Amino acid sequence: MWASEPRRRRSDAGLSLTEVIVATALLGLLATAVMTSFIFLLRGEKSLAHYTEMNSTSRELLELLSRDAKSAVAVTNFTATSLTLTVPQDTAGSTADITYEYDPSTKTILRETPGATTTLVRNVESFTFRYLNSNNATTSSLAELKQVQLSLRIVRSLAYVTTSQYVISAQYTLRAKPTAH
Repeated sequence: MWASEPRRRRSDAGLSLTEVIVATALLGLLATAVMTSFIFLLRGEKSLAHYTEMNSTSRELLELLSRDAKSAVAVTNFTATSLTLTVPQDTAGSTADITYEYDPSTKTILRETPGATTTLVRNVESFTFRYLNSNNATTSSLAELKQVQLSLRIVRSLAYVTTSQYVISAQYTLRAKPTAH
């Protein structure tokens, strides 16, 4: 070594292997944390989208059933998973039978009108109608039937996100339908 040449300091020599390994490990931990947060946010977004869709479709079902039940002049058939209402169609007095039915094989709720069948809700895990008389007691008599209530469970699954929603409706009073006391 020459006397006039200064000694190199350690900071001028670069990074040691240990420093590179530690920096790489920290960068890997940081990348893992960022990716985990991103995946968590995506799952949350999917879950929120499922809730929004389930809420929208169940509200549409409840609105249609409410409108039809309040104007129904008769009930022609009812079971735990099906309800057929006779509903006025115009001011001239013509009527049509409208059926709400749960199909367990396809897990859908259908609304059948003359000439058309519409799927209202999909991915329904459970569904049941409850029928009540004017005293708010369960009935199986067409003559006594005055109120209808439904309950259902909707489930949406996509990859690792499963979302479910339980819906129990208000009791719809069949205002225009006469009853036997």
